Amino acid sequence: MSKRAVKFAEHLYVEVLDPVPTRHIIFTIPKRLRNYFRYDRALNTVLFKAAWGSIKEVLGTTTNTPATVLTVQTAGEALNFHPHLHGLLADGVFNSDGTFSQFKVIDLVAITSKFGEAVLAALSKKELLTDNDVAQILSQTHTGFNVWLGESFQDEASEKFVARYIERGPISLEKLSIQDDIVSYTTKDGRAHEFEGLEFLALLSSHIPKPYESITRYYGYYSSRSRGERRKRERYLNPTPAIELKPKATPTWAACMKRILEIDPLECPKCKSQMRIIAFITESKEISKIMCSLNIPEFEAPAKLPRAPPSGDFSDMDYF
Repeated sequence: MSKRAVKFAEHLYVEVLDPVPTRHIIFTIPKRLRNYFRYDRALNTVLFKAAWGSIKEVLGTTTNTPATVLTVQTAGEALNFHPHLHGLLADGVFNSDGTFSQFKVIDLVAITSKFGEAVLAALSKKELLTDNDVAQILSQTHTGFNVWLGESFQDEASEKFVARYIERGPISLEKLSIQDDIVSYTTKDGRAHEFEGLEFLALLSSHIPKPYESITRYYGYYSSRSRGERRKRERYLNPTPAIELKPKATPTWAACMKRILEIDPLECPKCKSQMRIIAFITESKEISKIMCSLNIPEFEAPAKLPRAPPSGDFSDMDYF
């Protein structure tokens, strides 16, 4: 699991998600539309707007607001280009008075229909689809648009697991192997997909976001604006004296090391109990004192290699 995914999960759990039931939601589109998104990543905005619009129209009202976090993923199981949205959806709406009402029933058919219509309307407006194309897609029994919704959960482990999953990278190093000049990528069904080196790099590069591209967006009660307004309201109702607080040490780095390197830096090497972070020491003098008390030698720069003689004669020099 990447460091970015772990930090994203910590950010969602601590700063964004409320302690309410949550669901994992996925939006997918027909195969015939995927190439439009492959060559113009700006079209991902169409998916975000269509997904949130369908959620808001079906599940929300003028006084009740849904809440969701959506992330675009472009890689399929075999690294094929498959643009789709993963998200965390609050299993209910937030009322105007701040209370939460859980959903009794979620009409997935209506959400799917609204989502498909919004995507097709946006692509038609951009003149990427004709009216005949739209009519043909909508006339099919299975349009190719789909919305999947997982079971409701409300615990830290599940929230962080789904958050890490939706922010994962396009490839898994565990599935990747290289032999000679052939790159092999094994999918869940045990099938090994083989690529030449340049072919694999070209395929992988199609999943790299553009600089400053927003691949994760927050909507409704979880939007940046809503969260900012709630913080302002809380500060106004509960004013605190202007006291300069010392920066608090965050355990995020320890969680990242535990997830990625499978090492718990906060575990006591003697009694195996959990230690707590007191402070981060950055001053060199204090660090030297601590190292001296623990009999840890101070850092020494590696010796420099001898320079080559001007004549280029290396016979009298020893190299390893």
